[in-house]
Amino acid sequence: MSAKFNYARSQQTALRLITKFGQAGSVVRDVPGGGPVYDPGEPVPTSYACTLAVMKFDNRDIDGTLIKASDKKVYIAAKGFAIIPVTTDRLLIGGLSHTIVRVMPLNPAGINVYFEVQARA
Repeated sequence: MSAKFNYARSQQTALRLITKFGQAGSVVRDVPGGGPVYDPGEPVPTSYACTLAVMKFDNRDIDGTLIKASDKKVYIAAKGFAIIPVTTDRLLIGGLSHTIVRVMPLNPAGINVYFEVQARA
């Protein structure tokens, strides 16, 4: 019988590496206001702290349309992160707001290890 891969350990390793080489940031999500369902009011920006590492895309990946030269490849540690980022969220890196163009989770066996995010200033 073969041993199963320890995805929880991979998740911990990803967190350790992103923490070591990354920085603190946050994902900002607009949540509905506190009013009734039919009229919830203005959305409330809610910030979720995260640990992230910012990288550049390889030149061969930059096509000027889907991936621009100024886009950032951002790895967000999944362990201890309260949400799964989506393209309607915003990403704060060093106090600057970025739109999220694409989110690609690494989640073998249904366990999120980290999120690769394409961010655009």
